[in-house]
Amino acid sequence: MAEDDPFADLGETLEDEPDDEPQDTDEATESETTEETSARDSVEPRDPMTDTAFSYEAAKQRPFYAREATIEDFDSWLKYELERELNQQGYQNIVVREMTDALLRTVVEEDLVDEVTDRFEQARESASSESTE
Repeated sequence: MAEDDPFADLGETLEDEPDDEPQDTDEATESETTEETSARDSVEPRDPMTDTAFSYEAAKQRPFYAREATIEDFDSWLKYELERELNQQGYQNIVVREMTDALLRTVVEEDLVDEVTDRFEQARESASSESTE
């Protein structure tokens, strides 16, 4: 390492730091399986008011591609409307993954195809009228 270059060992330092993600090794998988089995075998009841419905590991993160204003409105609604309502109903430990999961299930289970189609058409018509002006 050159004494003149203060960043010469930066690559080595970064490589030495542990990853945030668990490694895909048999040992890690075995440990996770043991924990899952132990959790299932335990008779400790879950409290729906404080315990989350599913773990972070059970969630699959997917990107949503939407306009910034739409995402800001969604985030605001999620935090200041839905989370507040759940909190007022007595729920604790409210996490975004559960609220998002509930929202997506609602759209599918309530068969909101017509409503979503209307919003899609409105956006297309609005964009079309803006481009002709």
